Amino acid sequence: MTRLLKMIDDFWKDAEVISVYTDEQAVEDGVLIPVEFGDITRITRSVLEDFKGENAVEEFLAFINEVLRKSKENARKNPDDYFQSIELADRKYFICHNGKGFTLMKPQDY
Repeated sequence: MTRLLKMIDDFWKDAEVISVYTDEQAVEDGVLIPVEFGDITRITRSVLEDFKGENAVEEFLAFINEVLRKSKENARKNPDDYFQSIELADRKYFICHNGKGFTLMKPQDY
């Protein structure tokens, strides 16, 4: 994975920056939620909004455990992958390297 990330960094090395929206700004705005679930260090607000009601915490924790299981399974198959697409309960999610870990998001959040 380190080699792949180096290639990505080299690709963007001389690119012109048009706009910057930092991780810190996204957390302050509530777009990203800091978490500590294995390698997942950020979750988008829209993922969390799917879990409401009386059993929200239990359902969310079961969801995260399944995400981590599928993510580890994918990582064993493709250890250099910095971006994963997984499906759970007929919904698609992305897991993308964020520089410190991984961000779990819906496709529309990407």
